Amino acid sequence: MKRSIIHLAATTLVAAIVGVGVGYAIWGRQPDWYRGHDVWRQPPGPQSDLIRYGWQLVVETPRHIGKSGVDGAKRYAGNDLACTNCHMDAGLKSFAAPLVSTFASFPALANDQVITLAQRINGCMTRSMNGSPMPENGREMEALIAYIEFLGRGTPVGVRVEGMGLRPLRRPELSPDGARGNAAYREHCAGCHGPQGEGELRIGAIGYAIPPLWGSNSFNAAAGMNRLETAAAFIHANMPIGADYRSPILTEQQAWDVATYMTAQPRPPQRREGAAAN
Repeated sequence: MKRSIIHLAATTLVAAIVGVGVGYAIWGRQPDWYRGHDVWRQPPGPQSDLIRYGWQLVVETPRHIGKSGVDGAKRYAGNDLACTNCHMDAGLKSFAAPLVSTFASFPALANDQVITLAQRINGCMTRSMNGSPMPENGREMEALIAYIEFLGRGTPVGVRVEGMGLRPLRRPELSPDGARGNAAYREHCAGCHGPQGEGELRIGAIGYAIPPLWGSNSFNAAAGMNRLETAAAFIHANMPIGADYRSPILTEQQAWDVATYMTAQPRPPQRREGAAAN
């Protein structure tokens, strides 16, 4: 009897220790903010419809609001790029300008001014999309904000979760060099983006399967991706396809060099405020 009591007590103690250990492990585990965002599994209703339309605007941007879009009244962009060309995986790839913490980060301070999320989106419209601002009270803006809010559900307010933005690179050992960048581009990038950075058009659809990196159909000179530091960080963590920040394909030096080469190429100038996209 005594032996049974001792065995029961020991078993209870082990179970308690295991339970506490598991509890602390669960309590201390960081959520994966980048998973579980399937817009097509949302319950039916107007808000879910708006979220799904926002996803479509991010992924199928040229079809809905591109310069070749199906509705001529909504051709706000001045090119046929897609938001997901920079905000990869529809805004769900770490260190690829994800959108997960974006809603919780606005209003935000930028250039000594407080801006709203709608203003930030229109900043992308006039720079990366080389277009015109969308109406802030229009359905397209409402849908984009609804989708971004959906991606950020449950994230801490005012805090950028790990993986947001781009992963900064260390300063290169050698000064970034466009000639070396050209050689690295030919080896690693031209097979997809084309020898002249022209990208690859979709077959039987509007927009690009592979986006152009320069030229008249690319982002304009005011876009963030035309800044050397931004382009280098994006390239190192995401390019060529198959790379990510944990397993990059290019060295940091190659990323700096390719970015130097890419940002030196011709592209549309910064659009004048109030100028029409088309």
